Amino acid sequence: MKIHILKTPQETRPDTQAFTYPLHNADYGVEQDFLDYLQKNRHLTTEDASEARWHYLPIYWTRWHLNHGYGKSGLLELQSQIDSSILDDAKTFTVCQYDDGPLAEVGKTVLFLSSRKVASGVDIPLLSTAHRKPFFRRRKKYLASFTGRLDTHPLRQEMAEALKERRDVYLYDGNKGPNFFVDIMLRSHLALCPRGYGGSSFRLFEAMQLGTVPLLVGDIDTRPFKNFLAWDRFSFYAPTVAAIGRILDDCNALDLPKMASQARGAFSGDLCFGKWCKFVLKELEGLS
Repeated sequence: MKIHILKTPQETRPDTQAFTYPLHNADYGVEQDFLDYLQKNRHLTTEDASEARWHYLPIYWTRWHLNHGYGKSGLLELQSQIDSSILDDAKTFTVCQYDDGPLAEVGKTVLFLSSRKVASGVDIPLLSTAHRKPFFRRRKKYLASFTGRLDTHPLRQEMAEALKERRDVYLYDGNKGPNFFVDIMLRSHLALCPRGYGGSSFRLFEAMQLGTVPLLVGDIDTRPFKNFLAWDRFSFYAPTVAAIGRILDDCNALDLPKMASQARGAFSGDLCFGKWCKFVLKELEGLS
């Protein structure tokens, strides 16, 4: 299967964005990573569009929209550039990290989304720069924890209210910096990863990187590549806040250190920058 990289104006791929998130993150995300992957693996691509099974639309959606007031300006210009770039929308796909999706009209283009909020789209990781782990190993103190903002989605506040009486759960509403975030994460068997404005969570993949079992909480199960990765071996999913308590009560009988080791292995082997891209090709093969 060959991929043709569509020709798009350079301005659709800005060099930088207005700000980065999370705070420790470098200005680099999955949109840049996938294009880098194709450019480093030229055997996967072809200059002949008619020879390709799929066409890749290389737009840095997140940088574009953040640099244009969260998509409040520049959309007509962007739409014109998209319309002149797509050759056949039924053969086209794109990679988008932006929570609200591309915002522009892309027809039948297949959307690979990092933080899906809707029923359609193919889930991919929501990645940030890897955290630096402390030299000394942390002893586990909590069954589960959450540190971060609770105001980005009502589900987070509902979660905090439901769990506030549990002595085996640590909750902190706010941001005390990456070192505090990492310290609490490493002292926890499970990381509570409720959805925010988007349907996924950086925290899910940060937990895996640090060797903590993630528990995704949200109305959509956005764990990516479920046809290829055995997520139930190293993570949990709660579709409702009520389900969190049941999972926490039941997980004491599980081998959480083993799950944590598998989570770390799955991240480093399949889901970190550069590694996840191969699953996009597998998903496309299934759609061919």
